[in-house]
Amino acid sequence: MTERTKKRIRSCCIVALVLCTLWAAFEVLYFIGILTSWGVVNEKVDWSTNSEVKELFFILFLISTMALIGLCYKIVLNIHKGLRELIAFPQNNVKLLFWLALSDFIYMLCWTNLPLLFQDEFSFCFAGSNLITPFFLLFFAFMYKVAADAVEENKLTI
Repeated sequence: MTERTKKRIRSCCIVALVLCTLWAAFEVLYFIGILTSWGVVNEKVDWSTNSEVKELFFILFLISTMALIGLCYKIVLNIHKGLRELIAFPQNNVKLLFWLALSDFIYMLCWTNLPLLFQDEFSFCFAGSNLITPFFLLFFAFMYKVAADAVEENKLTI
């Protein structure tokens, strides 16, 4: 791997970490807005109707969002650490990418149904677009696994 390529990957890692930090900050403000109807969200959640469903939905949305951000951080940090050890595809990112695909599916499902929090009646929606990014992340995870296995096999070859 050339020094120029490593420098570009490091730059991408820094940009990814900054974007994840901004995303986390925005989500914190958004969740505070949902809970207090302060600033970011104009409508107030009526927790008295379908409260169990809304609470479960909100908790799933919160967990999946934080899982996505945390997994993105961990994957980028693993890549950065792998560069120091001259490993292009760190093996420990394989499982994280599969978890990222699952977290993204739950996040997309919750994001599509976010209006449930602001409605009195329960009407769950599943759109085909909820499968696009999780599918591509899953495909990418399998491709990454193949690449990581090839790197491991190449290290064992004399």
